[in-house]
Amino acid sequence: MSIRMPSSIQTRQMLLGLQRTQDRLAQNSLRISSGQRITSPGDDPAGAASILDFGNSIQANDQFQKQADTALSYLKSSEDVVGSVTNSLTRLQQLGQQGLSGTSGASGRAAMAAEVDSIRTNLIALSNTQVQGKYLFAGTQTQTQPFSGPSAGPITYAGDAGLINLNVAVGTSVATNIPGSTVFFGSGGQGSSTDLFKAVTDLRDGLNANSTAQIQTAYTNLQGILSSVTQIQTDLGGRQAGLTDLQSMLSGFNLTLQGLQNNVQDTNYPDTLTQVSSDTTVQSATLSTLAKTNQQSLFNYLG
Repeated sequence: MSIRMPSSIQTRQMLLGLQRTQDRLAQNSLRISSGQRITSPGDDPAGAASILDFGNSIQANDQFQKQADTALSYLKSSEDVVGSVTNSLTRLQQLGQQGLSGTSGASGRAAMAAEVDSIRTNLIALSNTQVQGKYLFAGTQTQTQPFSGPSAGPITYAGDAGLINLNVAVGTSVATNIPGSTVFFGSGGQGSSTDLFKAVTDLRDGLNANSTAQIQTAYTNLQGILSSVTQIQTDLGGRQAGLTDLQSMLSGFNLTLQGLQNNVQDTNYPDTLTQVSSDTTVQSATLSTLAKTNQQSLFNYLG
């Protein structure tokens, strides 16, 4: 019977230790080359779960930012149109004042009426503005042309009063539209003193008829309508400012989350290189010991 090692148990322990050392070297080598501390969930189950949670939160915030971009696009387009309406109303008031002036005769008022009619046509076009194939002022009926009507009759509304809401954060949504009935008919509704199209039509017809009483009524109504539309423009601007602030906040959150994720995920090069150096030394020493041990014979062992 030959005895090649002083203890088979000791040898097995050394071999197991060597295997663990080599496994660590292989794992750390992968960490160094990939830059990732966790290369599989088994490396650190808790850390892997944290990385997944951080990633899901970042992805959700990215989606919210895209929703906010979409909302901003529609709100900006709506504000631009409402701004044009405001400018038109300002000009209409100027024409109304001129029409009320005692120096304006019938011919002068008729010339003003022609300009008012042109503005009326432009306002109808503005009320039917489309963005990306959708009508801005049709409520939720974005594929339906909202406003139409004859030159001499009332303008009717085919949209609804619905709001289109987009989620821009957890538990937070923003309305991306203003229904056309709110902008162009006002609180009183179609045919009332807050109906923009009626007021413009009345101003035109009063100028054509050389009727200062009709001009005065239309002018007074236009004053109230301008105030209401200006408030709508302010509201649209406020929504955009709020969304811009929200996007900035979400961007900050994502930077923080990304940093936390990197802290868990990324390789700590100084620590890893130190571990590699230590394990390389241990591996060399173990291999050397095993080589010497395996060379021992019974006589070497007995001394």
